[in-house]
Amino acid sequence: EDALDHAGIPYRTETSSLVYSTPEIRNLLLVLRAVDDPTDELALVSALRSPLFGCGDDDLYTFAVEHHGRWNHQAALPDSLPDGHPVGDAMLALAQWYDARLWLDASELLDRIVRERRLLELGFASGRPRDLWRRVRFVVDQARAFAESSVAGRAGTSLRDFLAWADLQSSDGARVVETVLPETDDDAVRILTVHGAKGLEFPIAVVSGATTQAAPRSSGVQLLFPHDSDTYALRISSSIVTEEFERYVPIDEQMDFHEKLRLLYVALTRARDHLVVSVHRTDRALPERSRRTHAELLWDAAEAGPGWEPFERAVETDAPEAAAVGAPLAQIPEWPEWLNERDRMLAAAAVPRVQSATAIARAVAEEAARDPGLRKGARDLELPPWNKGRYGTAIGRAVHAVLQTVDLATGTDLEHTAAAQAASEGVIGHEHEIAELARAAIDSPVVRDAVARGYRREMYVAAPVGDRLLEGYVDLVHHSVDPPGLVVVDYKTDAWHDDAELDDKVERYRLQGASYAVALEAATGTPVVACVFLFLRPGRAVARAIEDLPSATADVRARLGASAGAG
Repeated sequence: EDALDHAGIPYRTETSSLVYSTPEIRNLLLVLRAVDDPTDELALVSALRSPLFGCGDDDLYTFAVEHHGRWNHQAALPDSLPDGHPVGDAMLALAQWYDARLWLDASELLDRIVRERRLLELGFASGRPRDLWRRVRFVVDQARAFAESSVAGRAGTSLRDFLAWADLQSSDGARVVETVLPETDDDAVRILTVHGAKGLEFPIAVVSGATTQAAPRSSGVQLLFPHDSDTYALRISSSIVTEEFERYVPIDEQMDFHEKLRLLYVALTRARDHLVVSVHRTDRALPERSRRTHAELLWDAAEAGPGWEPFERAVETDAPEAAAVGAPLAQIPEWPEWLNERDRMLAAAAVPRVQSATAIARAVAEEAARDPGLRKGARDLELPPWNKGRYGTAIGRAVHAVLQTVDLATGTDLEHTAAAQAASEGVIGHEHEIAELARAAIDSPVVRDAVARGYRREMYVAAPVGDRLLEGYVDLVHHSVDPPGLVVVDYKTDAWHDDAELDDKVERYRLQGASYAVALEAATGTPVVACVFLFLRPGRAVARAIEDLPSATADVRARLGASAGAG
């Protein structure tokens, strides 16, 4: 952190075990420790010197030497101590929190300390206040969760219990690490433990600490429960060891080595584009593999495995010679050229690689400033509920759902299905209208032909067209005998008044139907010979086909190609 600060690089520590080790949180927990135990003089003096109280060494000196004050916030303040003395005010605050700890849980007490000592405002002194705010919020939330879980499990809920639990969270051996949610709009280096980074990926990952010697095995009391034995293994000291422990030590060391390899694998696979890791090591005879550093393990892999070229070999000589050994360095472009290339790549990336049939029709409608019904994701707040939805109306959505599930040959249970879909769409009371529209489709010659020749309905289709992926859901597809091929049927629940308005709607939906035809032909290799829009109204269905389907499909392909080319 000090090195990043010195370099002016913003950073965030995002794993709970790291958050508990940051100076701000350490100071906050020091204050809690001083509140909890009035006899802990070290915690008390450290808390007084922290930014939460801001007592200088001169203030501490005058309090203890000149006024003979005691390092105990439960003791009376010296009579000679003037009002407003920093240490005296701090002692009064600590004494108040000490009394409040009996009535407040750890999270409530933490929240009170944060508010009264203006801890959040102190974040502006560091230049990165949001980091401090995030850490404080995280610790307060953790204290609240600790209190709730302790009450539920009838475990200890005192302030001292929370402090003991917080010590465990910041220890190196903490296994249950909870990742702190990052600030997505904050561009900064993220510092995580290996456990905290598990399951995540980053464009650039720097694996630090690979050259550090792993902590030796604890020399204190050890208790093991071997999985292949009903007894336990105990080591009290080097001279007091059970036979079971001696037998199990090699197995435990082997497991510890494999755990080290597993963690190393997790660390090295977090990088998406670039991995930076140091394999610096001392020139010594390699120890037993269980005692090797991660750098030494990596060097073993470099010596034994193919396809590995450590960076060290490329920088052993002077820079010009090293550059000649490796691949030639790319010439760095001029700044205007780099900006132009960047703009070109950003523009290309902004072009969607997946295009839906409805999106093509919507784009055409927006260009012509007409047909809001194509905006299947839009909602008009001025319309009643049954005139909103993906299919232009909620009733239209219910009709499509009914035709997707009901038996098209018999129409069995049509009314029940319509009632269920009306309830699902929130248009109860319109069941009869939904059933009538669906019945008009089922009785139409178009659907009868599909039933007779075999069909698929609500079929998802996607196929590459140029460098784009064209996709969509086709309401109904069936085979045609003369001419041979596929027929696309698309249900429409639009209202219309005369044939001229119907012709206009067919023109508006022309590219949407043609997009289905293009995707189907590309995906199946079977030509689409017709695309029919089936306009529904109660008791009547009108079928209108795209007159020049080859021309419409050519327009779709040209439009996809033009969009990609513009990008």
